[in-house]
Amino acid sequence: MPLLSIIVPVYNVENYLDECLLSIVNQAFRDYEVILVNNASKDNSGKICDEYALKYDNIKVIHLEVNILPGGARNVGLQHATGQYIHFCDSDDYYVEESLSRISDILITYSPTVLFGQFNCVPEKGAFFTNDVPLDPEVFKQNDADQVVNYLFNMPFLLATPWRVITKREFLISENLRFVEGYFAEDEEWIPKVLCSADSFALCSVPFYCYRPRATGSYTATKTYLHSKSHLMVAVNLLRFLSEKKYDGDRRNFILTRVKFLLGLFATRCDTFDKNQMHELAYIIESNKDILSVSGEISELDELVGFINRYGPYMGLCLYRTFVVEYTLELVFGKEDKDIYIFPTGYNGEGTARMLLNAGYNVKGFFDNSSVKNGCLVDGLLVNYPSVLKEFQKDKLSQINVIVSIQRRETSLLLMEQLRELGLDDSQFTARIY
Repeated sequence: MPLLSIIVPVYNVENYLDECLLSIVNQAFRDYEVILVNNASKDNSGKICDEYALKYDNIKVIHLEVNILPGGARNVGLQHATGQYIHFCDSDDYYVEESLSRISDILITYSPTVLFGQFNCVPEKGAFFTNDVPLDPEVFKQNDADQVVNYLFNMPFLLATPWRVITKREFLISENLRFVEGYFAEDEEWIPKVLCSADSFALCSVPFYCYRPRATGSYTATKTYLHSKSHLMVAVNLLRFLSEKKYDGDRRNFILTRVKFLLGLFATRCDTFDKNQMHELAYIIESNKDILSVSGEISELDELVGFINRYGPYMGLCLYRTFVVEYTLELVFGKEDKDIYIFPTGYNGEGTARMLLNAGYNVKGFFDNSSVKNGCLVDGLLVNYPSVLKEFQKDKLSQINVIVSIQRRETSLLLMEQLRELGLDDSQFTARIY
């Protein structure tokens, strides 16, 4: 039995897969197996998988005839894994040099249920960028699961994804911690369940993994109806998990925070749903009314459920959609002659821009502090650093109105302060919090 099983879902990544696999096989650490799950790739990814499997005895390939999305592919890999620990690696990412030896030392020394790791972010041009949050090793040394959970759940900008945790295989099996299949946002359900269920943690305080956000071509770079349906379904699943486990304190608050986040994403695209999609979503809501009605702690859920309870699933959802759009348009009422900019990009910003454009407003572009977004086009709109405002003439600057479109109110306050420092008056910007 190897110490570590590395499960890599593979789909149309012929330009990235070599770097990913070379970052594994070139490590001095050898006590691992790699399970490549070729998720019905249409490019040369499957051929590359076969080449590595022929060359290395500890690499095996499973070829799927039909694409079952990342969650399903990870579940297939888990079924075939034999290692004591599991790591899910994305096939367009890669490991830091010699990081697996450090991982091995921690696993052998502390035998944690979950090893949490730091990472490097190496985005492509035009993709989003996220900084890792430095974690305090002393918190993890206490070997107190409740203390670690409290600490992690209160980190405001913590990115929690499957690739930053290494988990005991038997823990995943005994707790039935599989990924939801047939949906995106599967990590938004899996990670809260893993962190809430674990009884011991350790930390790799040196970055071990390189996360590469992609501008195009990845599941996360695309925004479709299935993504929105997934956000709703995963929110329902988390609420049901919370109801079953009867968590209180930090675990309960963390799950409710993730539900709020998912419903915010759902709201940003509800203006795009057609009649058939609305009926499908109404059916999901009707089938889960019991669980959607249990939490009065999330205002976003109260709004959605309030419409549904009064008007029924379909008409309630239609009215909720109207509410989301009209609430957004109200922010720019009377500013039809202004040049509108959205700050920053992302699900929230892009949703706001689309709603305003569809209503006939003059949306000129995006502001974003990310260097990899600067100068790119998002949905046909140019992205600039907000500092470009310093270059505007006074008459042009007076014509600008900015919508800070985001989910965290604390972050919106920081961004609005940045706009003040760049010369805008308070009347020239407002926040759209999803």
